Amino acid sequence: MIGLSVIAAMLLAIVRLPGLPDWFGWLRPDWGVVVLFFCTINAPGRTGVVSAWLAGFLFDVLLDKPLGLHGVGFAIVVYLTMRFQSRLAMYTLIGQTAVLAVAGAVLALLKAVLLFAVGSDFAWSAPLAGLGAALAYPLLRLVLRAPVERFLRP
Repeated sequence: MIGLSVIAAMLLAIVRLPGLPDWFGWLRPDWGVVVLFFCTINAPGRTGVVSAWLAGFLFDVLLDKPLGLHGVGFAIVVYLTMRFQSRLAMYTLIGQTAVLAVAGAVLALLKAVLLFAVGSDFAWSAPLAGLGAALAYPLLRLVLRAPVERFLRP
């Protein structure tokens, strides 16, 4: 189930919707962060730092980014989510969304700095990815809640 969710996140990361204005791409969430955040909260013990790093490696290969760029970000998010999982699980949807928005913004800024170090131009979409993640999380939670209850919870 978690693997299928990561594959779906990879597909969402490469799909571009036609007919949308260019500025809408700035709100594009980092789907891997959103999916791994959800899976770590709702299926504790089934998502780890190593699996997050491997998923990040696949995202780097898929999106043609420097290897380790997504892996570091995903590993940080999963580690912190695992560390505070018991607290985050008790938060309401709004609280979890706020935590994800802050984490997404910080990681997007980290990615922007790393891309700048590699020689790429700064993208204004990087700091707004946290807002995009906050907008996408309630929808993802709505879609994945029933399968998690059925397959991943003991």
